[in-house]
Amino acid sequence: MKILIINPPAIDGIGFVREGRCEQRTASFQYLMVPISLPSIAAVVREGGHDVRIIDCIAEETDVDGLAAIFKEYQPDLALFNFSTVTFYGDSEVTHTLREISDAHFTAIGVHVTTMAQDTLERSALDSIVRREPEMTALALADALQADNPLSGVEGITFRSEEGIIANPDRPLVEDLDSLPFPARDLIKNELYVAPLSDKPQTLVVTSRGCPYACVYCTAHRYYGKRPRMRSATNIVDEIQECVERYGITEITMWSDTFTIDRETVLAVCDEIERRDLSFNWMCNSRVDTVDLEMLKRMKQTGCMVMSYGVESGVQEILDNIKKGTTIEQIRQAFLWTREAGIESMAHIVLGLPGESLETIEATKKLVRQIKPDYVQFYAAVPFPGTEFYRMAREEGWLITNDWSRFEINQAIISTPLLSAEQLEAARKEAFNKFYLRPSYMWQKATEIRSFEDARRLFRGGIDFLRSWVMSS
Repeated sequence: MKILIINPPAIDGIGFVREGRCEQRTASFQYLMVPISLPSIAAVVREGGHDVRIIDCIAEETDVDGLAAIFKEYQPDLALFNFSTVTFYGDSEVTHTLREISDAHFTAIGVHVTTMAQDTLERSALDSIVRREPEMTALALADALQADNPLSGVEGITFRSEEGIIANPDRPLVEDLDSLPFPARDLIKNELYVAPLSDKPQTLVVTSRGCPYACVYCTAHRYYGKRPRMRSATNIVDEIQECVERYGITEITMWSDTFTIDRETVLAVCDEIERRDLSFNWMCNSRVDTVDLEMLKRMKQTGCMVMSYGVESGVQEILDNIKKGTTIEQIRQAFLWTREAGIESMAHIVLGLPGESLETIEATKKLVRQIKPDYVQFYAAVPFPGTEFYRMAREEGWLITNDWSRFEINQAIISTPLLSAEQLEAARKEAFNKFYLRPSYMWQKATEIRSFEDARRLFRGGIDFLRSWVMSS
């Protein structure tokens, strides 16, 4: 069976990252993230005996007409689309356009379609939805279609039938992540995915799946479940070595909701990197309550350049409201340790969470100044479908729109008695300006310039970042 796996075209010229719970504009920090689920699915279905191609319309700058031409040339039997909330309407329209020229079975993956499966089928030209973790369900769907078996036997899908829309039982999650083949990076154009500000090829290496935390705004558990499933250190570094030696990729993100959730695995990965004498730069996502100075120093020794922390707020009451499970003191300590270890830090701040006011935003900005991150992102709180925050926002009447295309983390779409959407927009822009336009910060970045190329990249990255995140809403 011929399978075409698609990251759909940009909507109105704006490209978006679609990878699990991560949805953001591609211009932020010049970060065109690999949609790693696509080559991961491709590797599994190819190992299952199917012919497969990947087209990332965002990275390859392919529009709908270009994608239609690929359909006509390849004539797939199964087309798998990567959907997200903010791109939902555009992604759906793409399926309607392609349906006019193709009789392939159309299916889709993603957090949004997992949560809103029936609504998605009603609004699109899709034939089915692959819910949750996609690899083994995509293979089972392809096998069933090839054998002309009834789709009622495929766990993990919702599909159209003569009886209406049918939701089959969930498929059990993959217990042994080491059993999955490495993503089929030979089917994507790795040179198009570059690290922030460096212009060097960059990729994601998935180190674990599943998030046990209860943050009310997060969709992570909708896709990979709540129980952490870890890859072995040897398996993780085997994939890293393939990236470095086969593909020449030396900028890697350890892709996990919390890379540091298992200290022993982190240290084992560091030991394995050192044992193999691999040279590359890497970064990871983390929580402030899962790090310590010894571990951070070990990570630095093996090439860790940036720690990305979900700080969310500088007010303990708000952290408690969102069930973050962290404290202000843990935030302070994590950034102090990270700086002491010689690793750059990024703080992710979400403004507008339950309990937010202009006063609490000022307290958060004060904390950001105190912890001194190298970079910071100020997001607008968005209640994505399937989250406790979404239920709360609907029940309280906070949502000012039901337009999915506005469910974007650089737009305010809720108004509460404590904080209007207009106040949140203004506060967010002011927070960006006061952090990045400080003379001390600009001087610090200027001192890091070593060449004209450094200056060019920094200037271009700054302009793109401000245009995308600060002035776009």
